Amino acid sequence: MDLRVIDLTPVSESQLRRAFDEVKDFATTDMDRGGPERWTYRMLPEPAVEEELRKLACPQTVGRADAVTLQPCRTWHYRSQDRHRVEEWAMPGGTWTYTAVFDGHMNHHTVDHISAALGPHLKDSLAAALRSGHSQSALNTLVSGVIGHSLESLDGALVSDFLDVFPSSKPEELRRLQPSRVKQLLRGPPTDRKNTGHLKAARAFGGTTALVALVDPTESYLWVANVGDCVAVLGQKDPAGTWRGSVVNSIHNGSNPGELERIRAEHPEETDCTWNNRVLGFLAPTRAIGDAWLKLPAVYAELTFKHLDADWLTAEVMEPHIPRIRTPPYLSSKPDVYHIPLRKGEGRGQVSGNAAQPRILILCSDGLSDLYEGYSFQDMAEEWVQVVGRELDSLDSRTTAGSGTGSRANLAMTLLREAIGGSDTQLVSRNLTVEMEERWMDDTTIVVQRLV
Repeated sequence: MDLRVIDLTPVSESQLRRAFDEVKDFATTDMDRGGPERWTYRMLPEPAVEEELRKLACPQTVGRADAVTLQPCRTWHYRSQDRHRVEEWAMPGGTWTYTAVFDGHMNHHTVDHISAALGPHLKDSLAAALRSGHSQSALNTLVSGVIGHSLESLDGALVSDFLDVFPSSKPEELRRLQPSRVKQLLRGPPTDRKNTGHLKAARAFGGTTALVALVDPTESYLWVANVGDCVAVLGQKDPAGTWRGSVVNSIHNGSNPGELERIRAEHPEETDCTWNNRVLGFLAPTRAIGDAWLKLPAVYAELTFKHLDADWLTAEVMEPHIPRIRTPPYLSSKPDVYHIPLRKGEGRGQVSGNAAQPRILILCSDGLSDLYEGYSFQDMAEEWVQVVGRELDSLDSRTTAGSGTGSRANLAMTLLREAIGGSDTQLVSRNLTVEMEERWMDDTTIVVQRLV
């Protein structure tokens, strides 16, 4: 038998040192799952960990509003479905500030369309309302109506465009369509890529939540509208110097007993309409834009889930939910709209205390609240406001002492850093660099607006 001898040249001390240097900053973690599996992550020192967070979170500042959005998983399939908008609108009477957070699900088509379309639609409607010459009290109600109508009309347009794909609205006629015909309808004309049945179905069957805020030019009034489970928090520094926060909106998901009771009351004979605290056992938000299959007769879900060719749609996962569709709609797109006077004496619901005290508005997707497991929403509100408030106080102190301008700290970055580990650089490093193919945290978007 021939033996082959392989000569392995010993590594030098410098090569060995270099090899150890390349792995010394790496560690493994079970991601708090408690099982045997381990994943590798890289320990980053300061300021490298802050630079990595900045690279991934894409911080943005428009006027006095700061924004970040984070999904650290690099896998294409798990890229973020959150979107946000921060805009200043020159309107009759001054500049309005529009901020919004959208949390998409199922696909990217719906959230991309709604996040792009809502601003222009709302801006045009608001401009018309401002030109109407109404009194301030009437205008307050009018603006609330404009926001609510804009959200519902965009949802209605998604559903209407989808229904136009089919030649009939009668379930028995739709079920008689040949599979080849349905597939053709769901593709649409190949020469018109913006008007295809595929795009209309994708926009209608995907979904998104929406949290919208408007502030008037004098910062006397705030409007917040919510569809879904994003969170708005209003914070203020009281006369004693303590930052206080409160949740503005009701949360539209299965954690809210009132939402579950509403759906059950609408479908009293269907015990599985809110199975497992989800709409039909599937969707966590109890209100959303899109998700037309939860708003239409079951035949549309049957045809679309079976015949739409889309990488975001798995028929085997979706089809078991179809038999539960008996008396739609199960999902609402109706927003809760809140009008909040910000200055003392402007009316009920205003922020308490001296009007000159600093105020902040925080909008976030549910990814931020997921990072605070075990907290009540009010506890989260207090925590978030205090984190941001401490940063504002620190900036003010440095400015007063002449050691800084205090003008450009991104407050959304401050809150995000605290949520993923704060001063624990090992935990922050793990959350940013762990090498996993699947998503280990939800998409997280934060907008912080300074109101004074």
